Amino acid sequence: MPSVVSAVLIKQNRKFKHKEEPVANFPLLRADAARPGTPDVPAPPSGADSPVAERILQAARQLIALKGPATTTVRDICDASSVNVAAVNYYFGSKDALVRAALMSILEPVNIERRRLLEDAKQRFRPNPVPIPVILDALFRPIVQSERAADGGRLFIRAENHLRAVPDSDYTLYIGRQLNDYAEIFIDAMADSLPQLTRAELIWRYEFARGAAMHLLSNCDPLSRKFQVLSGEGAMIDLDDDELVLRELVISTLLGLSAPAVWSDQDLRPGQGAPALRESAPAEPAR
Repeated sequence: MPSVVSAVLIKQNRKFKHKEEPVANFPLLRADAARPGTPDVPAPPSGADSPVAERILQAARQLIALKGPATTTVRDICDASSVNVAAVNYYFGSKDALVRAALMSILEPVNIERRRLLEDAKQRFRPNPVPIPVILDALFRPIVQSERAADGGRLFIRAENHLRAVPDSDYTLYIGRQLNDYAEIFIDAMADSLPQLTRAELIWRYEFARGAAMHLLSNCDPLSRKFQVLSGEGAMIDLDDDELVLRELVISTLLGLSAPAVWSDQDLRPGQGAPALRESAPAEPAR
């Protein structure tokens, strides 16, 4: 019987209208991941098929995307899901485990769809490299079309913004360990299409493209209203038109990504990699 985490991940994956990914593709669930109960991966919730557990998880997802993992309290989640603290401990073991499950259920389906679109593109264009606009479409489309809160804000964008605001938090580091491999496959594809760039410059330009998209989509959030403020009485596109938004993201970042190289091998210094990500502290019961 699938856990509530896998059930929510699969449900989110269905919205992209393609064949379900096997459970083995989810880092929280695959056999080669750190085993449940270790500091890196929380144990599956007890009785995870329960509708109560799913209600708790759904409430946590909405609140964590809106308020952030640190500010969201167990009491907030209990109030939103009409359960008591004992139910959170029973099904998830701790706030930490619940937050991790909620974050993964928001963020991983988008990354799985990115990988699927990129792999499909590789098949179409083989033996040639995938054109950069197609790579960017695969990178951005799943975010633009990702799940929205009741007020229209994208859960992915909101959750990512909270994590980026505290880059050394245990939650940010945990998500990085789980999802960084997805970034590597896009950087590899860009390297095939832009052989004139060093790996270091490709990494910068990948982060430029991703960061620009995050910033612009954050401005599309109804809580921001940044585009409405800047346009004033002037015309503006429908910010809920995913295809128009996607078109602008791709063309804007395409120009920066494909610009001539500005670094050479002589500009690079060895040993600039990041130290190993630290392990998170063991989870404590919800309070």
